[in-house]
Amino acid sequence: MMDIIKNMGFLEMFYDLVITGWAVIIFGALKSISKKLDRIKENTKMAYSSTKSETRINSYGNAVEDTSITFNREKHEPTRDEFTSIFVKYNKWSNFISTLTILGLLGTVVGLMPGLLAVKSSNLDTLYSSLSTALTSTAIGLSTTLLLKIYVFAGPNAKLNEIELLFDRIDRRYDIAISNNNIIK
Repeated sequence: MMDIIKNMGFLEMFYDLVITGWAVIIFGALKSISKKLDRIKENTKMAYSSTKSETRINSYGNAVEDTSITFNREKHEPTRDEFTSIFVKYNKWSNFISTLTILGLLGTVVGLMPGLLAVKSSNLDTLYSSLSTALTSTAIGLSTTLLLKIYVFAGPNAKLNEIELLFDRIDRRYDIAISNNNIIK
């Protein structure tokens, strides 16, 4: 490992640190968003003071669900507003992940330029350094992108989906209660 670092040029190390640093910044932002989503999920579960569902048989012999809900609008609406705000931030930061791949590919192109000139003059040291810069920047760009995509899929994205399902379930119960005129104030 130390031999690899000794053979890396300053520009190559700087460029790889830029890609890695950008990946750490993106991860930090997504981790912060994930923590906020945990809080929103808990607040969403507490939006209704009580929900009571009761199944009964109507005069036609069909099972009918009666639902009564005590709704705390002061808790729920700010939570939805905060969710929308965090969702926008999530989209921004998760889209930044693709810039890591682009930075890696840019490092490939920039790294190969001196190598192509070195082939003409048969300068093998420059060619080696050029190929090393190109390949390490590509590897770092692709691997950081892959790791962050896996994290986003398993972390914040899964939490967003759970919260949206909670919102849908709450809205369905609320709509049923309204249609049955079972809203308790």
